[in-house]
Amino acid sequence: MDSQDYLNQISAEAKPAKNNTGLMKIITSKYFMWGMIALAALIVMMIFGSIMGSNKKPSLEVECYTLNLHLSSDVELIDTYQPNVKSSKLRSLSASLKGIFSNTSSQLTNYMEQAFKIDEKKLANYAEEAELNKEALNEDLFAAKINGLLDRTYAHKMALEIYTIISDETGIIDTAKDDDLKSILKNSQTSLENLYNEFSNFSETET
Repeated sequence: MDSQDYLNQISAEAKPAKNNTGLMKIITSKYFMWGMIALAALIVMMIFGSIMGSNKKPSLEVECYTLNLHLSSDVELIDTYQPNVKSSKLRSLSASLKGIFSNTSSQLTNYMEQAFKIDEKKLANYAEEAELNKEALNEDLFAAKINGLLDRTYAHKMALEIYTIISDETGIIDTAKDDDLKSILKNSQTSLENLYNEFSNFSETET
C-alpha cells in the first residue's frame, strides 16, 4: 500500500457514520412529518372553533332574559333617583319612561313563562353581568346626585339606556319568528323613540 492509499483509508475511517437511528431517525421519518402536519391542522381547527364559539349569537331565550333584566334594573334605578330630580319636566319624562319599561318587562315576563322553561341557574352569569351594569349606573347617578349634577347626568344616562334597550329589542325582532314577541318589542320601540329625543335634548334651563 503506497502512502496515498494509506491516507485515503485513514480519512474514510475518520468520517462519522450517518446517524439513522434513535431520535434522528424518528424526526426524519415521513410518518413523524405527517403527524406534525396533522397536529398543526388540529390546533388551527381548535383555535378557529374557539373563535367561532365566542362569536356565536346568544339564543332567543338568553336575549329575552337579559333584556328583561335590563328593564327591571332601570325601573329600580328610576324609582331611586326620580324623586331627587329637580326639573318637573324631567320627572315627567322619567315617569313615562318607567311606565314603558315596566309595561314591556311585564309583557316580556308573561311571554317567557309561556315560551321558555327558564332555568335561572343556567343563566346566572347573565344575571351577574346585569347586576354589575346596574351597580355601575347607580354609582354614576349617585356621584352626580351628591355633586349637584343629577338632572343633566340623569337625562344623559337615561338617553343611553333607551338607546341600548332599543338596540337590544331590534336584535330580538330581527331573529324572532313569533309575532306576539315582535309586537311587544315594536310597541316598546315606538314609545321609546319619542322619549329618546326628549331625554337627549333635555336642558337644565327647562323646569
